[in-house]
Amino acid sequence: MSDTEITKTKSSKVTRWVTASLLVLVLAVIGCEMAGWPFLRQPLQQFLQNKLHRSVEIERPFHLQLLGGIRLQVGGLNISAPEGFDAPYFVDARGLDLQLRYRHLWSLKEGDPYRIQAIRADQLNAYLLRHADRHASWDFELYDTSPPRPFPVIEQLAVNKGQAKVDDAITHAQLAVKFFTEEGEHLASPESRVKVNGKFRRLPLQGELVTQGFLPVATQGKDSPPINSQGWLKYGAVKAQFRGSVYDLFGEQHVKGKVDVTGPSLADVGDLLDLTFPRTSAFKVAAEVEKGTSQWKVNIPSAKIGRSRLSGQFVYDLAPEIPMLSGKLQGALLMLADLAPAFGAAQDNATNTHPGKLFPDESLDFATYGRMNADIDVHLDAVDLGSAFRQKISPLKLHLTLNKHKLSLADLEANTAQGSLSGALSIDAHDSRNTDLSPPPAPDWEIQLAVRDIRLEQWLKVQQNQVQQNPPDKAQAGQQQNEQQSANAAPPYISGQLTGKAKLQGQGRSTAALLKSLDGQVALMIRQGEISHLVVEAAGLDIAQAVGVLIKGDQPLPMQCAAMGWRAKQGVLTPEAALIDTPVTTVNVLGQVNLGEEQLNLKLQANPKNFSPFTVRSPILVTGPFVNPQVSLSPGPIAARVAGGLLLALINPFAAIVPFLDPGSQADAAADDGCQQTLQQLKSRQSKSPQTKNTEGKQP
Repeated sequence: MSDTEITKTKSSKVTRWVTASLLVLVLAVIGCEMAGWPFLRQPLQQFLQNKLHRSVEIERPFHLQLLGGIRLQVGGLNISAPEGFDAPYFVDARGLDLQLRYRHLWSLKEGDPYRIQAIRADQLNAYLLRHADRHASWDFELYDTSPPRPFPVIEQLAVNKGQAKVDDAITHAQLAVKFFTEEGEHLASPESRVKVNGKFRRLPLQGELVTQGFLPVATQGKDSPPINSQGWLKYGAVKAQFRGSVYDLFGEQHVKGKVDVTGPSLADVGDLLDLTFPRTSAFKVAAEVEKGTSQWKVNIPSAKIGRSRLSGQFVYDLAPEIPMLSGKLQGALLMLADLAPAFGAAQDNATNTHPGKLFPDESLDFATYGRMNADIDVHLDAVDLGSAFRQKISPLKLHLTLNKHKLSLADLEANTAQGSLSGALSIDAHDSRNTDLSPPPAPDWEIQLAVRDIRLEQWLKVQQNQVQQNPPDKAQAGQQQNEQQSANAAPPYISGQLTGKAKLQGQGRSTAALLKSLDGQVALMIRQGEISHLVVEAAGLDIAQAVGVLIKGDQPLPMQCAAMGWRAKQGVLTPEAALIDTPVTTVNVLGQVNLGEEQLNLKLQANPKNFSPFTVRSPILVTGPFVNPQVSLSPGPIAARVAGGLLLALINPFAAIVPFLDPGSQADAAADDGCQQTLQQLKSRQSKSPQTKNTEGKQP
């Protein structure tokens, strides 16, 4: 055989061997493809375990296809929970089907998202747990130094039955979540739905969210069109509905829409969102919300809180270490009673948990002060103080700040009844998180309030009641009654311009505890005032003149001077000087007002200037609890010499009231001439009756 023939023979053998090898390889690949590459299950399982640092189990049936694309079908995929978590698994998928295209893998660049053709699961279960130390079952120890990739692009997603159990020690959440989705480019109207039920921050929570698919929400960028969404939520007694759009959920998390919220108190919404909101009456709020990269913008065109009508524009900034709420609160009307629950009062129609007491002893929500900082301008058209006041405060302006557990209401400016109010309130609740004090210190309160030139007869409902006879003709009853009231309106018990100032400090977790600890000073003065003749004669116990006044009608008496100075010490108010001087009688007040015990122990001593045989110089005692005070006569009359001595004892403290009130203008100082005249009269009487100096200090 020639060399050529030998070469051809060898070449033919090699060709046949190569062909046979290729044929065997092709047959092997075809066989493996038909069999689903079952021997790759263990290597793939080990690869996932090494990547995730978790125990991974891929359950049979296992079927992998590599021709024309990658498709993996498994009976189940189980990823374990990390050590220290009491859960059977982290994720458990049943009937899982995953599809990938080779061209998407070959064209993948660094930083690009993975593109998945389809993911389908008959059932998908998850356990999401987080401990109090913030370690969570969804935290993976991935040692990948390459740049993070965006959320994968999934063309088709279908989960027939999905559910997750959430147990979070941080938010005290125990939730059961159910969801399903059928979405993708092949569907004209995809829909995804999530339902949640359980407890959040220890209150019942239910909710549902419906969107045009989870995928557009998760995979779209900041320039992508929004995805319509709507949902509802019940948290305790709070109900909320959302209609709007969301997009770029795993990026900048944009949200825009309208929210309607109702509930028994704004504090419940604060608990849900981890914000600092006051406890209020029942509310209904309609808001427009928009979230950008790190800020929520909230526009509230309409908010009803009890009978109050408010609005506002706010920005909630998540970027600082402690989130900041800033904006402006406005409103046509604020009913002060709607904020009473913020100071411990019974909410709406709730029963009083502190029977027999006027001031609530419920602990206030100081723990919420650390949730955020705040800087809010408040401008209210009108504030209704309650049924005891004839006129509203209109307008009211103040600046509210919350910084490092300290709440401040400053720059208070308000007008009412031709006068004004000003002042400030601060509450330092202290940050006790890093202290070893047990219990933490009680909050410190500072109160400053000043009123100037408020017309009492216009501000207070102090009008004397008169019996009105209703006309028999009911059709004309309203008109005739109004005419009769206008013609026969009784004079007020007291009138004049009220000026006053209070500087107080205290500590306490409740309103009652605060009042029990108050220290400071309070002073009041009425300029150009008048008081009911009947009241004065009753105080002086001039029975004859009092009966005469009842018969011929009451006429107001001018008050030459009406001023009171009180000293507060550990919640007990003691009058340093309290005097009402009229042409017929001078009345001074002795005793104590115990705010902590809510007890009155006052003695009103009248010193009539006119002579009447029926005048009894017995002091009037006002004693008993605030909710049911008792008025009675002292057992015996007091001698005129003793009564005069009591008046003379007021000279020095009475002289200190006017400087504390700081009249300011010359006009105000001139208006105090009446009190200066009374003071001069007392000094003149002191100089003429030196013996009273010896009896002053001996009086009880």
